[in-house]
Amino acid sequence: MNRLYPTQDDFEATIRIFRTDEGGRKSPPFNGIRWDLCYAGDSPQESLWVIWPDFFDDLGESLPTDRALPVDVELPARMTIMNNELRVQVHQKRVEVGTKFFCQEGPKAVAEGRVTKITGLFNERSRSNP
Repeated sequence: MNRLYPTQDDFEATIRIFRTDEGGRKSPPFNGIRWDLCYAGDSPQESLWVIWPDFFDDLGESLPTDRALPVDVELPARMTIMNNELRVQVHQKRVEVGTKFFCQEGPKAVAEGRVTKITGLFNERSRSNP
C-alpha cells in the first residue's frame, strides 16, 4: 500500500477543507501539507499540535502530492502524531471516535475534521520513528 508516512498512523478522520469564502486558503492544499491540529474548544494561540494528515482514496492508497485536494468535501485521512511523548501524555487522553478538530495555519482554521477510527494510537512506537 502506498503511504505518505512510513510510521503507523494513530487515527483516521474525515476532513473538510474550507472554501475561501469560509476563511479557507486562497491557494489549494496538496496531500503532504503540514497543518497543525487544534482540538475543538481549544484556543489555537495556546494549543496547536503537530499531527499531520495523509489523505487516501477508496483503496487506502495515499492521494498524490502533486494534485490539489478538493475543497468543501469530506476526505478520509490517516493522522500521524509526530511527537511520541505527546502521543501518550496528551493525545491518548483526548482522541476518541467523534472528536472534532480544526486544521490550522497559525491561528487560522482552514479545515475541520472528526475522528472516525482509532488505529495505532495505543500501540507502542519506537523512539526512532516519529
